[in-house]
Amino acid sequence: MRVGLVSQLLFLYSQAGLIRAKSAEIRGLDPRLAEKYVPSSDNMFECLDGSQRIPFARVNDDYCDCTDGSDEPGTSACTNGTFYCANTGHTPGSLSASRVNDGVCDYDVCCDGSDEWDSPIKCPDKCAEIGAKRRDEEEKLAQTNKSGARKLQELIASGRELRQTKSAELEHKCTELAKTEQEYSVAEAHKNELEQIQRDHETNNANTMQQLTTEYLEPIVQYRKELAAQLHILRAHRDTLIQLLKAVRDGHNVEFNDEVVAKVVREYGEYAEALPYMEEAAQAYADEDSKSRKERELLMDRDSEEDDASLVLCMGAVDIAENELRTVNDDISVLLGWMRDLQAYNRNYHDLAVKGAVVALADFETAREREMSDVSARHEAANIGELKSKFDEAKPLVEAIAPADESALNSDGEDEGQATEDLEKQVADARSQFWEIQNEKTRLTNEVSNLRELLEEKDLGPHDEFLSLYKQCYSLDTGEYTYEVCLLDRAAQIENKNNARQNLGTFIGFGQNRELNYRNGAKCWNGPERSITVAFECASVVELVEVKEPEKCEYRAVMTGPFACKLPSSGDGEVVDGEVVEEHPVKEHVHDEL
Repeated sequence: MRVGLVSQLLFLYSQAGLIRAKSAEIRGLDPRLAEKYVPSSDNMFECLDGSQRIPFARVNDDYCDCTDGSDEPGTSACTNGTFYCANTGHTPGSLSASRVNDGVCDYDVCCDGSDEWDSPIKCPDKCAEIGAKRRDEEEKLAQTNKSGARKLQELIASGRELRQTKSAELEHKCTELAKTEQEYSVAEAHKNELEQIQRDHETNNANTMQQLTTEYLEPIVQYRKELAAQLHILRAHRDTLIQLLKAVRDGHNVEFNDEVVAKVVREYGEYAEALPYMEEAAQAYADEDSKSRKERELLMDRDSEEDDASLVLCMGAVDIAENELRTVNDDISVLLGWMRDLQAYNRNYHDLAVKGAVVALADFETAREREMSDVSARHEAANIGELKSKFDEAKPLVEAIAPADESALNSDGEDEGQATEDLEKQVADARSQFWEIQNEKTRLTNEVSNLRELLEEKDLGPHDEFLSLYKQCYSLDTGEYTYEVCLLDRAAQIENKNNARQNLGTFIGFGQNRELNYRNGAKCWNGPERSITVAFECASVVELVEVKEPEKCEYRAVMTGPFACKLPSSGDGEVVDGEVVEEHPVKEHVHDEL
């Protein structure tokens, strides 16, 4: 029995040897298909797609019989065939049959030159040389990955330690916040109590004030709303003019020495230096989108509407609005005068900043004329002249009541004026304390929120490897521009000649192969919003090494760093400092743009 089994095994082994030997005679054949290239008992070959059977002698006869090209693995007869290169000493390869004996040494695939076996040219076997070079490159890559993995392990260890530190900080901030919220409640109650006393104190002449309120409040509220609506428009006009003049100041060509431009720049510069907050406000206006601007204006209106229940407060708001209206109109008159002066600039100079401002002025004046016409129509519909007359009529009547109210005697015979002053100080102190605690509460709330977002929602990598470098910025000077990428935060393009910055987007999450995706940047002229995708290559040092713009305003960058390096692994997972580490769980976060 045992002898028979041994005999069968020897027979099978000999048959397999015959198959290998027979198949080895077939040029260009992938050894993995060897068993498919054994003649049948009737000396036939079946195409690999099963479409037909042909005499085995027609395999590699330089004539394509099979529709899948499988009968010609070693010739170029079948355009859809495949030629196998053994590449001893290197990695085996396969190329299209159309490249066999085409007179070109395809060393990128067949380093042994076997694809040109029947060609006028000779392709010496270079597999030893190419294989050695490839192994050297692989060794260098392995060394790079080894040093990068060590750095990655350091970042993971730092991230682990920093997470513990931040978690402890979060716990401490939560305790502080809870204590502050209690203090806030006490301070708010104390403030409200004193404010109520103050309100009660101010009602000695309530009947008279009520009569005035009944008669005058409604038209004065309407008058205030008309002024507020007009102010929204005029503030926008002033901010637009400031932005235009600022652009000329920052962007004009000094070397042209245009006297008109120089005079405007000098006078505007003095204005901006005296009122630096004006440029800040104008920039804030320019940075807003229409939705945010509308929400801000509505919020301002809602804040003002809180005063509309009180005739005194509403009239105070009107006083402020009228004063601001005069100031804004004065500002616009001065700014518009400078912009119109620019129209006389020397047109022999091709100063793009000045030209752009002059063109923008024409658009601005057209829009301003239309908007002011709308304002006039609205005022006419509201009969604003009558509304202002009501305000002017009520003003001395209300002012006459307030002093009488403050000079009345209290029940103890003390001078009410002093009592009012003391009460006002108590209210002011209570409010100051309340606002101080409120600011502290807001600060702690924001810090707790930011820490929770960082620790519980941010994707900081599978093992927190980005945590210790979170928001750290890296730059690359490409000559005309410097590009800046801040990890998991934002990206920018900086023009080197004038330091002008373009927002390339904020980080929205990881993409394929852990690429960093930055989206919703500044909109291109006649194009999309700017964006940048950052890919990593394994290295021990984090650097920004390449930035390209394959599509308009869509950038691709390459950074080196340990994030793309592979950690050593065990059967249970990746190893850091001898310990198997698990991926840090991150809450799912759906980005607005998705």
